[in-house]
Amino acid sequence: MEMHNNLDSLTEEFRKRYDGMAQLCAEAEEAGRWDTEADGSMEGYAFAALSGAILSLIVSDGNVGERETDYLNRTFGFDYTVDDLLSLYRFSARDLHENAVSNVGEAVRTLRASDEKAAEAFRALLTLACRIIAESDDGLLEEESDLIRQLTGAAE
Repeated sequence: MEMHNNLDSLTEEFRKRYDGMAQLCAEAEEAGRWDTEADGSMEGYAFAALSGAILSLIVSDGNVGERETDYLNRTFGFDYTVDDLLSLYRFSARDLHENAVSNVGEAVRTLRASDEKAAEAFRALLTLACRIIAESDDGLLEEESDLIRQLTGAAE
């Protein structure tokens, strides 16, 4: 029960921090530091990179649990089922993993060019989301731990 409460508080912390990052993104757009015409929403860009990395982490071991799926959905507002995520793994696991790490690095560089605080908020969110998924997993395998290290390293 204690782990469940900890995950709930981490998920709530994620939502609050995400709202803070979204505000920083909105401020960067308003100040003209992000070209929404060319690049779309800054928040949307960050969300896509962040959610892609976490989806990759969840499916990295080919085993998707109910708790992982539940916390993914609660953290990001998705509505995936375990079967949805397993299908994602079967059809695109290799591409997901290869792209996730490079996408995170690219996202941090791109965000940093527009707003250092937004980039730092993104990095903190990635680290927190990795922790949520790791704690919701029924047993973290070496490839998952390795991917967490690669993702957080790419965000440096």
